[in-house]
Amino acid sequence: MRVASEMDHKAVFTALEKVCEDNISVLCGPSESPYGTVTKRLVQCIRKIQQHGRALEPMVASFTAVYHHYDFDSQTPGNGYRTLVKVVQSCLLHVIHKGRYIASNYRGAFFRAEHNASEMEAYCSALCQLRALLYLAQRLIHDIDHGQLYMQQDADLSGRFVQEYSSMHKACFYGRCLGFQFSPALRPFLQTIVISMVSYGEMYGKQQSGIGTAALSLLTSGKYVIDPDLRGAEFERITQNLDLRFWKSFWNVTESDILSGFTRIASNPVQVNLTLTVPPAGLRLPLASDPRLTTTVSPPVAHWGPGPVHMRLISYELREGQ
Repeated sequence: MRVASEMDHKAVFTALEKVCEDNISVLCGPSESPYGTVTKRLVQCIRKIQQHGRALEPMVASFTAVYHHYDFDSQTPGNGYRTLVKVVQSCLLHVIHKGRYIASNYRGAFFRAEHNASEMEAYCSALCQLRALLYLAQRLIHDIDHGQLYMQQDADLSGRFVQEYSSMHKACFYGRCLGFQFSPALRPFLQTIVISMVSYGEMYGKQQSGIGTAALSLLTSGKYVIDPDLRGAEFERITQNLDLRFWKSFWNVTESDILSGFTRIASNPVQVNLTLTVPPAGLRLPLASDPRLTTTVSPPVAHWGPGPVHMRLISYELREGQ
């Protein structure tokens, strides 16, 4: 598994280097550029991406060599270091795809130079921040015990890590690059959530009720649909500056009578929508290996001791035994 992963990342970086060279060759060709300053932006951006790629390759190689030590066990190949490498590779694949498109269509009549330059600049910014994250992760691996995912009683290391993470620019991950690491089918949903949140955040605190803020947010959301860069910057501002009351207000908007009534009209109703409470009592369940034997499952324990678990059961259909 480790050899296959190493080959994967080597192939990705080889493809990235080739795409960068191809683009520089096309953009800096002997013929006059049809896009002027936009072409210069593209060349500068691609050179930066090339630099990031060359710096990232040895870092990713060092992680792929050791991140298996941080798995839960040999049958569960997953931890934060693996995830970070996967996210970096996903970002690189998007850059490679976009770079190949630019190299093939740059001279075409319908090539949108400004749009493609903005896209590449956004992914270049994302690569820059991912490079910084990998650097922080390298420091963590170096400073904590081998094979341990978490810091043990090291407040100074935790403080330095939080301080460096807080200084990073995260707007690029919520603009044009939103959800690049997920399935394409999930991105429209993520865009809807982020656009709703930044629109609501712009109106929040302007002496409006929750539903009034929501109504005004619908009127201002258009600019965040048109301008992804503005959306990312506003999302970063909201997440860093607004308090817990904003988040409670935003997520509770969907519980208002007006919006609930609208969703009942515009959406298909579900057959099951129940609020349940599981009491803090232990359960005795039969063992799968031997049903004659049982084991006790203790109730969940929070900071203040055992307590009931509140949940909601939602199902489009009522099924037998549900």
